[in-house]
Amino acid sequence: MPAIEEAVESFETILKELPPDEVELVAGSLKRLIERIAPSGEDPLIESLAGRTWSREEKIQLELESLFRYFERRRQLLEGALSATIVAKLLGTSRQTPHDRMKSMTLLGVLDKGSYRFPAWQFDPEGPDGVLDGLPLVLRALKVSDLSKLNWLMRPNPYLDGLTPIAALKIGEKERVIEFAAAVGIR
Repeated sequence: MPAIEEAVESFETILKELPPDEVELVAGSLKRLIERIAPSGEDPLIESLAGRTWSREEKIQLELESLFRYFERRRQLLEGALSATIVAKLLGTSRQTPHDRMKSMTLLGVLDKGSYRFPAWQFDPEGPDGVLDGLPLVLRALKVSDLSKLNWLMRPNPYLDGLTPIAALKIGEKERVIEFAAAVGIR
């Protein structure tokens, strides 16, 4: 079976497991992908940089692989995340409070399979309002989507001496993390 057919088969399997909102997101991504790919496969800049060009099928394969990696990263980031009900019990509030705090950017939540999921690492019984000290200021400083915030917070950052921003917050580097968060998304 050619590589492109294997990728399509894998892709169909993954699509069947996704909730409708994520299927819509994937469909939009694929539509934009197909619109971007040059039908001729010729690109002088790519050829001069890489020493070759890629066929339309190879480009689609590369984009599909990238999309698979994106969704795998999403699953990894949300592994162990808490529901709004559990967060409300944890904080001793109503079920609506986590949603309200997410809207006011004092909690991080990501829509997943129709419900918001809240990463467990943000909760700290000794922190202000039950969250990691400085997190609300970092969330407000980041001018990107909620999933991008989650990804940024969980990736080792060279400007924070290789620590993740969460690890840096936990050791008291609040001002540094806020400073670097404010630069994210600026062009």
